[in-house]
Amino acid sequence: MTWQGRVAALGVVSAVILATQDVLIPAIALPLLVAAAALAWWLTDGFWKTVAFGLAGGVIAGALIMGPGFRVAMRVVAIMDPIRTPEFSVGGTFFIIVGIGGILGGVMGIVGNLIRKAASIASVVIAGVVLGTFEMTLLLMDSGLREEFFELGGGPWVNIPMFAVFAFGYGIAAMTIADRLEHRASKSVDTGSEQVPAGSMQTSSRS
Repeated sequence: MTWQGRVAALGVVSAVILATQDVLIPAIALPLLVAAAALAWWLTDGFWKTVAFGLAGGVIAGALIMGPGFRVAMRVVAIMDPIRTPEFSVGGTFFIIVGIGGILGGVMGIVGNLIRKAASIASVVIAGVVLGTFEMTLLLMDSGLREEFFELGGGPWVNIPMFAVFAFGYGIAAMTIADRLEHRASKSVDTGSEQVPAGSMQTSSRS
């Protein structure tokens, strides 16, 4: 990836941060994100493949790890809190698994894969830790969530590490899945390109 592509990819990441943190109104955040993605597409080879693999890895890992994990962590926080009465609902659980796990997981998977490519991080474990750190930073930047992290349950020394375990597990799984999907896709392309000359050689020899 060229340095222009790296900058463009990080520009997409920055636009996602601004959009998710309500820094900009949607009327500005969405066009900015589209413009950053278009610029990255123009400057980066295989940009949409990076996005697609990151999205797939993020959705799968989010639905299997982050969504259920965060739901468990939320239940533990509610049970440990001396003031609030623990409540459980199937609808709330479904929303967390689909909304946080699937949708937010997909967005974070794209961000993580773009960071992995822009920074040339070879290790999926390191890339996953970076993604998990990025995700926890976004959560702590939110004023409402930050208040809950520090004031509910067992306090920040219990809440933050508990959520971080699932965030890091999600990040490593998402980057591992994205990397394996990319390797499978490239291997299938290489196999197809090798078979075409072989077939054409057999045809020419028969003629």
